[in-house]
Amino acid sequence: MTDFYYPVLNDEVNLPFYILGIGARDTEFHFVREEGYPNHQIIYCVRGSGTLRFGGEEYRIAAGDGFYLPPHVPHEYFPNEEIWETHWITFEGREIDNIMKYIKLDKAKAFRIYDVSPLDAIFKKMLYLMRTNYYYGGQQCSAHLYQFFIEFNRVVNLQNGSQDGAKLTQLKPVIDYINNNYKEDITLTELSNLIGLSPQYLCRLFKECLNLRPFEYLARRRIQQAKKLLLEDTSNINEIASQVGYNDCSYFCAVFKKHEMLSPAEFRNLHKNNHDNGGAHK
Repeated sequence: MTDFYYPVLNDEVNLPFYILGIGARDTEFHFVREEGYPNHQIIYCVRGSGTLRFGGEEYRIAAGDGFYLPPHVPHEYFPNEEIWETHWITFEGREIDNIMKYIKLDKAKAFRIYDVSPLDAIFKKMLYLMRTNYYYGGQQCSAHLYQFFIEFNRVVNLQNGSQDGAKLTQLKPVIDYINNNYKEDITLTELSNLIGLSPQYLCRLFKECLNLRPFEYLARRRIQQAKKLLLEDTSNINEIASQVGYNDCSYFCAVFKKHEMLSPAEFRNLHKNNHDNGGAHK
């Protein structure tokens, strides 16, 4: 398939991110850009193979591989065989730097896509909208682009192959234990012993898989339950702190405010009246 579009931009330039160009090529060109490209690019391969060079490194890009190139990064890429089909998107927007950081594309990078089909389905929706030349297509493509980024995070960063899947499986007994015993005093040694790891390695595994430390995960679980009790229970704040595993109410309040930007009492006052009237958290 060879198909590409560079839309005439309308109001979508005021959105957090928007598409500047999108396309597919059966045989990708040989590009040498000594001063880089002026906009953000994500390119991934669906057939054949090619070579990417940047930063003094060389990468083979085959089906299921892709790469991200920020603006003005010198690079070169070219096909290794007759067919090297790539799908590509160029984009901009005032929130691009933040979303790129979130999906771990804050620098030029080659990556492996765990499952390309959900990304490609979103890509084809955007390509179709561009092809129809629908007046509001740019705005709709912006929404799809956001969905593309979130799906990218899942199929590249969170489920990148069997190794990461095995790590999550390895962590499951610890996660289940925290979810079921968050009210108790839990130690790092206790958690690491559940799966026969050192405390240091357990922390590293949590960070790699969930981008959290074990006790950060524990705190989130406790705060999650505390929010439920604040809305559904008549217990006072001190009692709720004890029910979710905090013996020190002041510390509980500090942790709660760090996560919610509100104290437990403020959270209850903000939502409780609406909740009583049937208007909260529908």
